Amino acid sequence: MKTISKLVASLCLFAFVHAQDGPPQVGFIRLVNAVGPGEGNTHLKVDGEDLYAKGYKLGQRTGGIGLKSGSHKIAVTKDGVETGETSVNVATGETTTLIGFAEKVETEDEEEPFKWQARILKLKQKDAERGYRLTVVSVCALPEVTFRIATEARQSLETKSVKRFNTTTVDLGEARGDVEIRLQGAEEALCGMSFDEPGSYVAVFYDDGEGKIRAMTFYDPKFVIAG
Repeated sequence: MKTISKLVASLCLFAFVHAQDGPPQVGFIRLVNAVGPGEGNTHLKVDGEDLYAKGYKLGQRTGGIGLKSGSHKIAVTKDGVETGETSVNVATGETTTLIGFAEKVETEDEEEPFKWQARILKLKQKDAERGYRLTVVSVCALPEVTFRIATEARQSLETKSVKRFNTTTVDLGEARGDVEIRLQGAEEALCGMSFDEPGSYVAVFYDDGEGKIRAMTFYDPKFVIAG
């Protein structure tokens, strides 16, 4: 009887201790693949583990990938491109967007005067504001990209610019609707999106394998800044 009583007491103590732990502390990362040069798909490694064996095509992005809160080592790899690495402090309930891209780096090798180096730009979330926002971020080789936007509420195109590795945020008010982005001087739209829920609608400008500017978009319920 004493043995059974001790066993029951131990089980009760175990259950009590773990009940105090509460739900697991989890945050999220999102990868945006803008690595234009190189061959094949881009791979995302977290703490040394390749999260998706097939890798991601240029212009693809992941959904929110849940990770235990705290510091994690992130690596972006692609054939023909030097691996890019960084550390991310994942905060509980928050999503950090990671934009993987490639940068041309000069070398001292006469036969190979430059190489491609993968880099990772982080987008941090900040407290939500009311209304609709368009946040544009650039990882293009150009130091600054000028673009025009038009909405259903504002038929005329509004000219804006975004500097490399920075964000430009446009307040689109309270109205839902479609948004179109064009590069300055271009007749065709670079990208478009529909604003359904309040929050931040993000457009990432990047260079494809031929150096042409492309864009990919996604929605974030909060607002984002480069950092």
